[in-house]
Amino acid sequence: PFREQFFERVDFRTFNFRHTFMPKNQGEVDNVKNIIDLFKFHMHPELVGEKNLMFLYPSEFDIKYMFEDKENDYFNKISTCVLEDMNVEYGGDIFATFETGEPVEINMTLRFKEIELLTKENIQSRGL
Repeated sequence: PFREQFFERVDFRTFNFRHTFMPKNQGEVDNVKNIIDLFKFHMHPELVGEKNLMFLYPSEFDIKYMFEDKENDYFNKISTCVLEDMNVEYGGDIFATFETGEPVEINMTLRFKEIELLTKENIQSRGL
């Protein structure tokens, strides 16, 4: 009796994705570097204006779980997100490189945050 709870706020959901790359040749090494550079570029804002005093928002991402060329309805839906954090580890547990210096293993962790609050209406209408 006489217990109370205060509802303070609804938090934006975050989603973490970890990818391990193990390129086998120079073409795959180049592709992995391009993937990392692309995420790094799109997670940051852009300076605009005459004196670069304002920021444009970073890129937004629409993430979907796919299976055989269609969205997999088994997994939860994710609303539009921004890439909040990115961590890249070069070399794996035992650091090793190709003869040309590129690492043989690269681990990339991405943390996305939704930009839309989750509500009962969102869940019911869009399956978030």
